[in-house]
Amino acid sequence: MISRPLRASLALALLTTVVPASAQTLSAPIAANLPASASAPRAKNVILFISDGASWGTWDMASYWEYGAKGMQPYDLFAVKLGMTTYPLNTSTTPTGTGIPQVSYDPVKAWAETSTGDSNFFAGYQYVKQNYPDSAAAGTAIASGVKTYNNAINFDDFANAVPFITQDLKALGYATGAISSVPFSHATPAAFGAQNISRNNYHQITEQMLTSGTLDVVMGGGHPWFNNNGVARTTPSTTYMSVAQYDLLKSGSSGFNFIETKAEFEALAAGTLSFTGPVWGIAPVQATLQANRSDAVLGADPANPSGVKFIDTVPTLVTMTVGAINHLSTASDKGFFLMVEGGAVDWMAHGNNTGRIIEEQVDFNRSISAAVNWVNTNSSWDETLIIVLTDHGNGMPMGPNSDTIPFQPIENRGAGVLPGVRWHYGTHTNENTLLWAHGAGAEHFYDFVVGIDPGLANGFGGTFAGLGFNDGRYIDNTAVSTVIERAMGVGGVVPEPASWALMIAGFGIVGAGLRRRRALETVTA
Repeated sequence: MISRPLRASLALALLTTVVPASAQTLSAPIAANLPASASAPRAKNVILFISDGASWGTWDMASYWEYGAKGMQPYDLFAVKLGMTTYPLNTSTTPTGTGIPQVSYDPVKAWAETSTGDSNFFAGYQYVKQNYPDSAAAGTAIASGVKTYNNAINFDDFANAVPFITQDLKALGYATGAISSVPFSHATPAAFGAQNISRNNYHQITEQMLTSGTLDVVMGGGHPWFNNNGVARTTPSTTYMSVAQYDLLKSGSSGFNFIETKAEFEALAAGTLSFTGPVWGIAPVQATLQANRSDAVLGADPANPSGVKFIDTVPTLVTMTVGAINHLSTASDKGFFLMVEGGAVDWMAHGNNTGRIIEEQVDFNRSISAAVNWVNTNSSWDETLIIVLTDHGNGMPMGPNSDTIPFQPIENRGAGVLPGVRWHYGTHTNENTLLWAHGAGAEHFYDFVVGIDPGLANGFGGTFAGLGFNDGRYIDNTAVSTVIERAMGVGGVVPEPASWALMIAGFGIVGAGLRRRRALETVTA
């Protein structure tokens, strides 16, 4: 067995340059220092932002359209910048009963530039198109620290329900919330409020969220009485919740305070509306806040990336975020945890829709800005941790000539102009994704580094230098919930000896390597 001091020494030797968490002076709007790990304060509040299905190029597309440059988003100033692998335990859609890891991530294969002579173009492209997670398995890994099969909502490969972070924190007296730009019962928000053998059991998931007492705030789309254009329906859609479940909320008999109009969401965000007890908000729209709207119904607006008018009766994700923070920050003196998902980023990536994915990512980015402003105004970086990540890549958007230039970056064509993009896929990927973190306890992420990916540093072979993201270090998605619990001082451990040994041997993580300790003991400094 490798001792903890030896594990630390081996990690330092491997990583060569550990970025100190202290003295990371940031310019406006954050203007904060990340404390040194030895004296780091515990996080009272954690806000986890998940841009669902954001490949590397997705972040760049939005920045180029909004600012005409990269480096202008609030998370660009965050002190911790890492990669994150997202592969599932296996690619089954039902439990296999084995618990044996069947897939992984190999940086050399992921960035291979060998021509395939077919529509994949390069071997690296072909590699990351395989063995990808769905949002359920990825959400489960983030929320519970457990690798599992695709479709699982906090279920393991043996069909057992597993604990997840919002359960942990709620049991300890923290306020908790999960909000999304897609239906509240969809895979990612479900992973923070339910346990189910299949992500497709929407009514069961809704019922768990209604009755389990795990969440103090639930917000999203999925309204049964409105269509995708925000127009009232004569007959309900019961895809995401039953009429009986909606009626229970509407009647006030569910135990939740219920809001559903744009004015109510805005009042909650403005602080002119407040509640005692949990809040459930359903935007008056069917599947997504804006992404699925029809240009034929709403008409043109050339100021928007898609050229289509927004639905003016639906709140933005920014409004939801501010309202959720306002409520959660007063719901418990102990603190809060909030997950914010830009869920429709993934939906538009599936459709290779450049204009609309930019709209969704911009709304997501502005939600982060709003949270940063809240920290600067109402909290501090000594008591609040913000994490920004994606659950997996999707669509592989790259530069317009990336069929002949391997891993060519997105082409910047200036603010307000759609960037140059070539899409390479219509679904999820097994790429090494991007993660940012800042605030109390952010430095704990460095305890869970499992490898170095040269493609994330300067581009494998120098061809993707436009990424320029970090020094190549990356974690696995199973570490996120453990880091959050460690930052909050309620649990979480450094990786077990087996995973360090495998890391040193170059094999990455096994299923048990980052298994979370479920005992909720207080972590000493």
